[in-house]
Amino acid sequence: MTQRQIDEKLAREFYYKKDYEKARDIYKNLYDTYQQTSYFNQYADCLVMTGDYEAAEKAYKAFLKKNPQNWKSHVDLAYVYSQQGDNPKAVKYLNKVIKEVPDTRNAITEVTNLLRARNFNDVAISLFDRGAKNPNVNYNFYLEKAYTYNSMLDFENATECYLQYLKEKPDQYEMVKNRLRVMMMYDLNGNVSDVIRMALLRKTQEEPENEEFSSLLMWYSLQEQDYDLALMQLKALDRRGKGDYERDILYVAQIAGDNRQYDIAIEAYDYILEKSGEGVFYVQATVGFIKNSYAKAEAEGNRDKAFYENLSKKINDAFDKIGYTSDMMPLVLVQSDILAFELGRYDDAKALLNRVLELGFLPKTNAELKMKLADIYLLTDEVWEATLLYSQVEKSMKNEPIAHEAKFKNAQLRYFIGEFGWANAALDVLKAATSKLVANDAMTLSLTISDNLEYDTIGLQRLAKADYYIYQRKYDLADVVLDSVAAYNPNEVSLPNVFYRKAKIAINKGDYELADSLFKRVYEGYADSYIADEALIEDALLLENQLNRKEEAMECYSKLFDYYTASVYVAQARKSYRRLRDELK
Repeated sequence: MTQRQIDEKLAREFYYKKDYEKARDIYKNLYDTYQQTSYFNQYADCLVMTGDYEAAEKAYKAFLKKNPQNWKSHVDLAYVYSQQGDNPKAVKYLNKVIKEVPDTRNAITEVTNLLRARNFNDVAISLFDRGAKNPNVNYNFYLEKAYTYNSMLDFENATECYLQYLKEKPDQYEMVKNRLRVMMMYDLNGNVSDVIRMALLRKTQEEPENEEFSSLLMWYSLQEQDYDLALMQLKALDRRGKGDYERDILYVAQIAGDNRQYDIAIEAYDYILEKSGEGVFYVQATVGFIKNSYAKAEAEGNRDKAFYENLSKKINDAFDKIGYTSDMMPLVLVQSDILAFELGRYDDAKALLNRVLELGFLPKTNAELKMKLADIYLLTDEVWEATLLYSQVEKSMKNEPIAHEAKFKNAQLRYFIGEFGWANAALDVLKAATSKLVANDAMTLSLTISDNLEYDTIGLQRLAKADYYIYQRKYDLADVVLDSVAAYNPNEVSLPNVFYRKAKIAINKGDYELADSLFKRVYEGYADSYIADEALIEDALLLENQLNRKEEAMECYSKLFDYYTASVYVAQARKSYRRLRDELK
């Protein structure tokens, strides 16, 4: 090994150990001896690392006299100025230097990388812009500018550059989509998502024929659970006739319905029915349209018998046309609900379910039919027939989600009839259920039982009786029992439960103002109650959909995700808040 190699190795070791003064002296000697640029770079870097900025400035100036086009040293000298506290001098110096950078893509890329490494992002942008304007360069630097703006946290310009790049290179759709996804992943307060949304809306309005922009907006809206926007884009794409988007529209319809955005789901299914008639998606669209029409009516507390009679007739017409196929089973369940819960035709509902059970469908379908039959037995006070069917489903569908649901319903039945120990034992198991919704319902009911038991067993028995009446739609009787709890068993656990249930009854009676005031009594008067977050989300939905007081709804959504961060409703509240904020702009 030569002496030069020994010195190089020793200098590197000192440098990596951050002993910059020893490394500096060796690199200085190597540079003086061999005049190699790499030695100078390491020497000057050691001066900067030790804070000897005067010596560093002097060294860079001397080196640049001999090497006027060494762009790294120019940028490093500017960095020394900035470290000395004179950033304006650094930028002024760089603006003078970059005028000398050759008008080639390689040179501009090299210098901008050096500028970005030293955090001179604004100067890098200026150089990119100069190069993009020069026809000899023939390159727009959109992607490089996007990266630079991103590092500056200037998401508006970053998004604009990504979209300009996509327009220039449509085949890079997936890459641009992934870049935007990464930006959204690190979006802590929703600002980035808002920027992307506005940029995409503007682009699709300015260039409606650009399919990449339209597809990107549709993708974005699904990421943000903005199903209204997703449906709008899909319908626009479908009407242009350049692709088949019906399956995508059905997908949006399904997830909108799953997220209780029933109007959007109904609109989507109706679009498919209007467009395709009795085509390949007819059954799926028919089932979805009716299911969501029923779910919307239930959510709004619609008790209009004429509406349910008409919906029941539509279902019978669908059965006559399509038959009792496996795809139609959701409508069997809806029809039995309408007959039993809305029209009081209990025997007709039971007969329908028993008739379909005899057709011999797959075990999962039969389990769903038995569950619904059990629900109706419970409605008509045939408690033991109900618990027998729930137990059959639980045993036959072990480890399936429907088994957890059956176990919960059995626990709820036991709660209704006052067998609190039996109910709590089952609920303890269900708290760890795979289904988040079942686990949350189990936790809520378990807390209702255990917390009220600590105060007053009689009060809990009355509350359970009221809940059973509510289940059976005997709202006047439930109100009387709840009033007795408030009068004879009032405490900090029972009262929020009373107000919450009376609010739900008021909704079913169409008294929305009373429901609003009762929900408020829960989350304002008993903010630490385990049902405060439920009262907030219910009141927000009521204010938004029934009372049309959207600013107050926004306040409820905001309060929910600000103060109840562990609630299962946080994601829904955040999305709804943003949607309303955009509507009210």
